[in-house]
Amino acid sequence: MKNLHVFILMICFSLSSAAQVDRSMPPEANNPETLNVGKLIPMVLNNGLRVYLAPVKDYPKFTMSVNIELPNYTEETRLAEKNILNTAYANTLSKKYPNQEIDSIVNTYAAMLNANMYGGTIKGMKQDINTLLDVYVDALLNPIITQEYISKKYKASIAQGRKKSDVFTQPIKQFSIDAVVDSLLFGPKIKREETKQTSKPNYEGLTIEDVEDYKADRIVSNNALIVIVGDFSESECKTLMTHYFGRWKTGAPYVKESPVKTKTSIIQNRKIIVKDAPDAVQSKIAFKWHLGDAYTYFENDIKLQVLNNIFGASQLSYLYKNLREDKALCYYINSSVGSAADGGTGAVYTSVRNEQTAYAIENIILEMLRLRNEKVSASDLKIAKNSLIGEYTRSLNPIAPIPYITFAMQKDLYHLPDDYLQNKVEKYYQVTIEDIMKMAQKYIDPFKCVITITGKVSELKGTLEKFGEVLYYDQKGNKLEF
Repeated sequence: MKNLHVFILMICFSLSSAAQVDRSMPPEANNPETLNVGKLIPMVLNNGLRVYLAPVKDYPKFTMSVNIELPNYTEETRLAEKNILNTAYANTLSKKYPNQEIDSIVNTYAAMLNANMYGGTIKGMKQDINTLLDVYVDALLNPIITQEYISKKYKASIAQGRKKSDVFTQPIKQFSIDAVVDSLLFGPKIKREETKQTSKPNYEGLTIEDVEDYKADRIVSNNALIVIVGDFSESECKTLMTHYFGRWKTGAPYVKESPVKTKTSIIQNRKIIVKDAPDAVQSKIAFKWHLGDAYTYFENDIKLQVLNNIFGASQLSYLYKNLREDKALCYYINSSVGSAADGGTGAVYTSVRNEQTAYAIENIILEMLRLRNEKVSASDLKIAKNSLIGEYTRSLNPIAPIPYITFAMQKDLYHLPDDYLQNKVEKYYQVTIEDIMKMAQKYIDPFKCVITITGKVSELKGTLEKFGEVLYYDQKGNKLEF
């Protein structure tokens, strides 16, 4: 019995000691390891078709996404051919399956399949992939185009052309507060004379051969990219792709232009824009500023994501803890400081009671300055990194393989390595306290920003001038002078 008492005392002592563990820091994350997901294996078929395989072991389903680059699709001059081809795809009839068999097969296999001018998607069980690929390829390359439908479209266009509107209604120009923000950040837009003539589809004399020729010119293998996610080996995938897509014909190559666009901010001092909402009890507040050189996938993209998470993108962020938890000024507050093709944008959004608007703005600016002037704590940094790592790794699953597909379609455009997805976790771990301060000093700018407020002007006027020049507008966009 004595030994039992001693044993119980030892357990109590151990529990007491465990209770003394420092709870101020979040739990340690596991050491970074190379992910066994997120891998992309590139391959190119003889006809120029690019394929990326994202292998997922022991997963019974597969997803395949096909993306076809269409040169000048939005400025297409052969509109009649395009419209007829789109209709042919929508009808889901092909030469091998002319009697609605496609829909029947898809339903029988509980799959998802669609083919269109942009490519399409297939989802289903791996064991059914041969049947589904056979259906998809025929639907994509051999849709049924009929002269009957061309004639119907021609008659419809003639009837439409005979209609004339008796009354011309001038569209009412809406006041856009966003347009004012852009003009303050980047200057007024230069009005360019419109020289491009608007073309209309001309179905007169259009034949099936015209549409087939258009399809052969636009739907080509060397301008296409396939991403396939599932339990496939590299050799197995290449055999499948070659068998079903190897005879897809090539065409004129299309090189996509770089999406990166230089955009220079001209704002020198903080500006405030107020749009009157006479019946509002709350003010909608938005901060906006230009980051400058934070281009998509730029070298500091991961660091910027961590900074944004600490700043205001999570419920443990500076903005949330200050305005929501400590001061109860708002129900929500969120920051969006991220990279983009034009150099990135910083923004903060919230809504507060009219009488608390100035106080809320003051606290947002305070948190912006705190990030610029003070080092974040090790605890805040670790929480932010662990949160982003968890969110990212959860997103890499075969059930919803959007990250694989998105990355594969952007990889060549931004010259990214094949193992980018796998190495992303390690990059999160590498972010330091000093990195966050440098990022904040460069990309969190409370001085050269535009603050927009939609609220009750009669309650706001006179309370905002301490933050900078204030421009007041009524609901129609007329300036208010006081």
